[in-house]
Amino acid sequence: RQQQPEEELEDGTTERISMKASRHGAGPGIPQLPVSRLVGHEGPIQDVQFSADGNYCLTAGHDRSVRLWNPSRIDPAFPNLDDITVRSPTAGKNVPLNSIPRALPIQVYTDGHTHPISAIGLDNQSTTLVSASETTLVVTDVVTKQVKRRLQGHAGRINAVAISKGCETYLSASYDATVRIWDGRSRNYEPIQILKDAKDSVTDVHVVQQYSQNDLQQAIIRTSSVDGVVRTYDLRMGQVKCDDCQSSISSMAPTHDGQCLAISCLDGTIRLMEQDTGELLNTYVSDHVAGNYSLRCCITSDDANIVTGSEDGRAVLYDLVRGSPVQSLEGHSRPTCSVAANPKRENTSVLITGSFDGNAIVWAHDSSYVHMKE
Repeated sequence: RQQQPEEELEDGTTERISMKASRHGAGPGIPQLPVSRLVGHEGPIQDVQFSADGNYCLTAGHDRSVRLWNPSRIDPAFPNLDDITVRSPTAGKNVPLNSIPRALPIQVYTDGHTHPISAIGLDNQSTTLVSASETTLVVTDVVTKQVKRRLQGHAGRINAVAISKGCETYLSASYDATVRIWDGRSRNYEPIQILKDAKDSVTDVHVVQQYSQNDLQQAIIRTSSVDGVVRTYDLRMGQVKCDDCQSSISSMAPTHDGQCLAISCLDGTIRLMEQDTGELLNTYVSDHVAGNYSLRCCITSDDANIVTGSEDGRAVLYDLVRGSPVQSLEGHSRPTCSVAANPKRENTSVLITGSFDGNAIVWAHDSSYVHMKE
């Protein structure tokens, strides 16, 4: 594929000349402007994630660091005269990368990481960070930056991580075809359970817990694998349900109503599956490029759109019901493998794209999302 022209920036790096959304005039729930950028990583960005309240975000890099940001606040240390013009551009027009305001950095986590970071997870209270550094799961206190534990045992790289409510357990899904469940409350360095049903690399893992009057009613672990199977473990019932997608799976994302699951496959198709029955409801294939990289997908907070990265550097939004593309966010010069949607309904248009070109961009419908002060 042809690469777009590159130019040398003030910091000595090279990057594509501009960022833009190719379909302008979109509705209020559709991102169309690059409103801030997360500057600090050296090399590819491997994962991005919002906090549960949507106020903060994390990025993980090949440079063995995890960085915490306020994506809606402009960094006062880097005033930019071009900010005035960026705050109200015409949607669909090119926006020079250097004119996109820098978001406010809060913290950097490097301790305990001896290899590039492939996945990150944050608990609901934003107090505990888990990060995958090759075969090691690193548990860090978000506030103090102190490494609380380094959990080892996998024979292959960890692809995905998850945290149960209250940090009772940590989960790590690995290239070694296993999911290890670690006790989050003890000092035991051995897993309390190992899931070995996958026939190939496990690419994603989710934890679903439902409570009624503080009593746990449902406890589910859901995994995806290169063997093409989504496995749903009902821990209370002691049952495993397998749904075969007939294609290697790179990631999955549940709808916020808990009814459906978007499954990104290496054949270039995203499949929408009903969680209870395993029925295929829709497919999304027309606008993104896949096949060589593991692409993350997510779903906007209003359950209206599925977002996926693309190997040509774009991020693509598909209408969940109609299956048609509704937006294409352009500008990254290398594959965009990580995407994250703000979990709050009032910020349903806010997305982050993380790319192998070393840039993470925050997108929104308009520039009112970003501001200079708290």
